[in-house]
Amino acid sequence: MLIQGKWHAQGSAAQSSATLRLESDRFVIEIEGGLSFSGKLEDLQISDRLGNVERKLTLEDGSIFSTQDNKSIDRLFKDHKKINYFIHRLESHFAWVAIAIICIIVFSFSFFKWGVPWVSSKIAHALPDKANELIAGHTLDFLDDYIFDESQLEEQNKEKIRSRFRSRLIPLEEKNSIIKYKLLFRAWGDGEEGIPNAFALPSGDIILTDKFVELSESQDEIDAVILHEMGHVAHRHSLEMVIESTLVTTVVMMITGDNSGFVDMGLGVGSLLVSSNYSRGHESEADLYAFEHMLVAKIDPQAFSDIMNRITAYMGKVENTEEHEEEGGGLSSSLLDYLSSHPGTAERVDRAMWYSECFKKGLLVCNAVDEDNNKF
Repeated sequence: MLIQGKWHAQGSAAQSSATLRLESDRFVIEIEGGLSFSGKLEDLQISDRLGNVERKLTLEDGSIFSTQDNKSIDRLFKDHKKINYFIHRLESHFAWVAIAIICIIVFSFSFFKWGVPWVSSKIAHALPDKANELIAGHTLDFLDDYIFDESQLEEQNKEKIRSRFRSRLIPLEEKNSIIKYKLLFRAWGDGEEGIPNAFALPSGDIILTDKFVELSESQDEIDAVILHEMGHVAHRHSLEMVIESTLVTTVVMMITGDNSGFVDMGLGVGSLLVSSNYSRGHESEADLYAFEHMLVAKIDPQAFSDIMNRITAYMGKVENTEEHEEEGGGLSSSLLDYLSSHPGTAERVDRAMWYSECFKKGLLVCNAVDEDNNKF
């Protein structure tokens, strides 16, 4: 069998008509003008078949024999050279192409939906506490430089909250006594339009904003939210979130080939902790941690429900005047959207009330279930 094609010398765009034939385990290429090449089949490099794209056979000296006769190449070399037909078969059957695309979509969705969170959780719980402190240290510096202002609360008020935190809440944490919890106060927002919030860094630093303290009507409400944040630290939710975001960013950059994002990855940790919601599972775990420890500390979990409702009402009031605030350089829409949803949902309030009923009965362990007999 003879295969018609073109021959190109190495590094030259010029081409000459040529024919290719096989002789046992050797090939012979005869080129117009009397020139010929021969050699062992194993010395040939044959390009994979991609549809009807021209096939190229690279010789040992770097010259190339090219041909459009893909079928003849396949038949001629199938018993002598290992040629990859898989991609060609996929391209030749639309159904297989569709199945492959669906498989890729399902795999990608599953990877980012369940795979990345699972891996992030394993990594977060495997890292030593020193890693938490290292991440938190740089993150707090970033937050103080770009997000927060110095707290305007009276020192006497802050010390009162810290004293109760040290004497009543920290001793409740027996399983994770190695965590070095620390309470910090920061101002966030301008004056009366301050942002009520509390969140924890992976190291155990818990930040309360001035507006949150101002909206709290009792120490129990403050303690309830602090315990919720301690739950995030104990379960390493902040660290999981940072690792998850880093993994997703890294995978995307590897796929796109854009490595410039690595430069900004460190600074992104601070903004991530401020601007991202925890998952529903994370919030539920932190809630349960808070309620269970509140029963032990003799604190009515209704305090958690009260402060959540008050913050939600405050943020709703701010949102009603959002357009006015933005014109005056106030809170941004995206931040308001985040904060208004952050305090929680009716389900979380219901869970707090279930635990409140257990508290009123003097129970230290509460089997809280919903109307469908599902445990909260």
